[in-house]
Amino acid sequence: MRDILIVFDVDGTLVGGESTDWASFDGAFEEAAGFALEQTFWNSLEEVTAQAVVHQALPHSSAEEKTRTVHAVRDGYLRRLQAAHKNDPSTFPALEGVLALLQDLNKQGIPVAIGTGDWSETSTFKLGAAGIALDNIPMVTSSDFYSRGDIITAAAAKAGRPLQQTVYIGDGLWDLRTCRKLGIPFIGVGRCKDKLENAGAAYTLPDLSPTNFWEVMEAIRKPSAALAKTDRPLHVASPRDRRATSPAGQ
Repeated sequence: MRDILIVFDVDGTLVGGESTDWASFDGAFEEAAGFALEQTFWNSLEEVTAQAVVHQALPHSSAEEKTRTVHAVRDGYLRRLQAAHKNDPSTFPALEGVLALLQDLNKQGIPVAIGTGDWSETSTFKLGAAGIALDNIPMVTSSDFYSRGDIITAAAAKAGRPLQQTVYIGDGLWDLRTCRKLGIPFIGVGRCKDKLENAGAAYTLPDLSPTNFWEVMEAIRKPSAALAKTDRPLHVASPRDRRATSPAGQ
C-alpha cells in the first residue's frame, strides 16, 4: 500500500476537545467582529474552513477588513485554546487509536500528510497538546488556502503524491462533500459517524485503531473482494456494536 497517501483532518479526527475548540473559535470571532455567529449562518455555509468562515460572515466588508479580521480571530482563537489547555492539559487529547496508527503507518513506510480547514498556528498547537509529532509530516491548512479542496490537493502535492493516490480521513460532512468533488476515497470517523453514513459515506470507522483502519483500507483497495459478503458499504462497528445484533453506528 505504499502507493497510497493518507491525508488526515485534525479536529475530531486526530484530536478531541471539539466543544472547547468550537467555543474558542466562536468567542474569538465575536470579540473580533463584534457579533456572534448564529446556527443559521453555520447551516448556510458552502465552504467550511477557518478563513472561509470569516470571509462568508463579512460579505460586505473590504478585502483588507476581512484580512484584518481573519488575523484577529486567529490570534484570539489561539489565546483561548492555550488558556483552555493551561487550565486542563487533557483538553485536546489524541483520539483513540491515533498514536498507534501513526506509528504503524510510519513503520510500514506509508506516507501521511495533514490537510485541515483550521489555521496553521491553532492546528499546530492542538496537535502538540495531543502529543502528535509533526516531524516529516507535510501539513497544509486554511492559512494557505481558502477552500478545503485546495487544501487537500496541496497536501498531496506537498507529500509528493498525485491526488489520485490520496485517501482522506475526516469527521465532517464538508469533508465528505469535498472528497466527492475531488473524486478521492473518504473514510469517516468521529462522533458524526452516523450522519456521514446517512449522507452516503461508503467507509466509516468508530475510531482510528490500526485494526479498524486496515479493515477499511482493504475494502478501498479491493472493494469487490472486501464487500462480497455483504454487498454493502463497509461501516466498521465499535467493539460494543460488534457484540450486539443492531447495525453499526452511534
